[in-house]
Order: sequence, then C-alpha cells, then structure tokens
Amino acid sequence: AICCVYMAVGPFLMVLNKEILDKVGFKYPMLVSSLGLIFATVVTHGMRAAGKLELKFKGQIDQRFWLEKCLPVGLCHAATLAFGNAIYLFMGMALIQFLKAFTPIVTALITYGMLGRKERPITCVALLCVCTGTCISIANNKGGLGVTTTGLMMSFAGSACEAIRLVMTDKLLSGYKMDVLENMYWLAPVGAASLFTAGLVLEGPSVLAQGHMQLVVDHPGHFVLAASLGLGVQLMTTMVIKVSSATTLKVLAQVRNVIP
Repeated sequence: AICCVYMAVGPFLMVLNKEILDKVGFKYPMLVSSLGLIFATVVTHGMRAAGKLELKFKGQIDQRFWLEKCLPVGLCHAATLAFGNAIYLFMGMALIQFLKAFTPIVTALITYGMLGRKERPITCVALLCVCTGTCISIANNKGGLGVTTTGLMMSFAGSACEAIRLVMTDKLLSGYKMDVLENMYWLAPVGAASLFTAGLVLEGPSVLAQGHMQLVVDHPGHFVLAASLGLGVQLMTTMVIKVSSATTLKVLAQVRNVIP
C-alpha cells in the first residue's frame, strides 16, 4: 500500500511543479522546491509543540550528530529538489524521465560505496532491465528528446545528490530506528532553510522586481497543493526506504515513470 501511494503522489507533484514554472509563470525553482520542505517543517514542529509527536532520539541528537548526519542529508535534499525543478526550464518531461532512468544504478553504486552493501547478482540484472526498459518506453512513447548542456549538468548533479541523500537517509533510519515523522522533524528544517535562503538571495530580487508575488496571490491553489504534495512525497519516500531500501525506492520510481 505504501509503495502504491508513493507511485501515485510523485507524478502529480512533478506535473504540478512544471505547470507552476511554465504555465503560471513563476519561474523560480528554488522557491517552488522549498514549499514542501517548509510545510513539512511547520507540520512536524507544530505536532511537537502540540504534544502529538514524541522525539525518542532527542537525547542522542547533539551538535556532532546534527553536523555529520542531519546537515548533509538536508543539504543534499535541498540540492536534489532545486536541480530537479530547475531542469524543467531547460528540457522537456520526456528527456528528464529518460535521464532519471539511470538513478537506480547510481543509487546502488553509492550504497555500495557508502554502506558496503552489495546488491545480489539477480538484483543487478533486474536493475539493468528496468533502466533499459524505462529508457526504451519513454523514447518510443513520449518523444521530444531535446538535449541542452545546462539541463544535462543539472540532471547529473540532481541524480548524484538524490542518491547520496537516499543512502544517508537509509543509514539513518536503519541505524537509529527513527519513525518517519521524527526523521522529518530533524531533517526537513535543514533542507527548507537551505532552499529558501538560496531562493531569497538568487531569485527573490527578480520576484520583487517583476511583481511576481502577484502570481502567488492569483494562483493560491497551485502553491498550497504543491506544498501539500511535497509533504506527501517526503512522507512516502521515507516510509518506502524504511520498509525496503534506497535502491528499491528508485526502482519503483522508474516503474512509475513509464505509466502513461
């Protein structure tokens, strides 16, 4: 059930973000990307303030833990979302999905490099089959593969950051047995602060100069829904990793990508 929800929520957010960037005209990927993380921070810290969220590992979260585990995951998460949304400004949906087809292999390699966890031979064969099949399906059914250098660089950087983030989250969940909401309580603020600060510095002046805050006022539903779906994707992503692994998560993502 968790995997099915994950496969349903992600595509909705992907299409909605592209619509915000292209049709609504709010071409600020960092600020758009920060919506889900900000909402996740508000929800989890609000639940904590209301006494609805128990922090079982609060005594173990010291400065060293935060710097070595929470900060890198949060920064990688922020970079993943920023690159992932910015790429829609440079390439079409088909090519983006085509390039993402190789993320499971990148994740498996980084999992081995960081955790020393080897995939079984049959799993490696399955990964190659899934990635190859995804590429063929997207190329045949969606068309419109237009390559740009900037888009390719963003795609590669985003895949690397996402793989590192997923593997580190996998390690954090398995090593400390944190539940999903507590994990989000510690990790979401880092990503939200990083993305929102970068967005204010790099995109904020343009938003104000061109009066694009009015776009938010004119299309509140788009932004509220994007924040809500962003929270849902984060919840589902963490839950899938918790019950399986980072590599499994990316395989599911590729199966999801070929669904019309």
